[in-house]
Amino acid sequence: MTFSAQELKKIEQADALIFDMDGTLIDSMPLHYQAWSEVANTYQLPFSKERFYQLGGVPTYETLEILSREANISIDIAQAKKLKESLYRSQLDKVEVIPQIFELVHRFHGHKPMAIATGSSKTGAEKVLGHLGLLDFFAAVLTADDVENHKPAPDVFLKAASALGIAPAQCVAFEDTDIGLQAIESAGMIAIDVRLIVT
Repeated sequence: MTFSAQELKKIEQADALIFDMDGTLIDSMPLHYQAWSEVANTYQLPFSKERFYQLGGVPTYETLEILSREANISIDIAQAKKLKESLYRSQLDKVEVIPQIFELVHRFHGHKPMAIATGSSKTGAEKVLGHLGLLDFFAAVLTADDVENHKPAPDVFLKAASALGIAPAQCVAFEDTDIGLQAIESAGMIAIDVRLIVT
């Protein structure tokens, strides 16, 4: 499956393109899920695949707060976060780009300003983008460390548009989670659900 003619028209007419990272630009969600499953098992936190995707885009620290609160278990959140990030980083060599989305990035590189708007940490995002040789494609990389309010709040997308110097209404943004799409729409941008493209 690929972009519809209507979506391609919106993309071509946009002044800027903004991409979520995990699950949108890079195929990392299975690796994140594996790392999260180990953390959940270590700390005895109930955690299903469905809940994992519901929380897609929520920063690690917040996800741990939510899960421990739901389970009514007190855990060392800083230590659990460190474990999760370490488990994910150990699998970095398995991360790949999502071809249909990278093709779009490649096509518009040098023609439209592009940015990343992710729930990952600054260090984590730059590490994986650098590993895949993607940093040069983006004029700005905005992360959970750059905003106070995370997805589904629109802040990271608004900050990305601001960094590019483009009005939000002139941006098309790409996401793979419900809360991410909600954030894009709240930012006043055109939202494209990549789940309909890459499945």
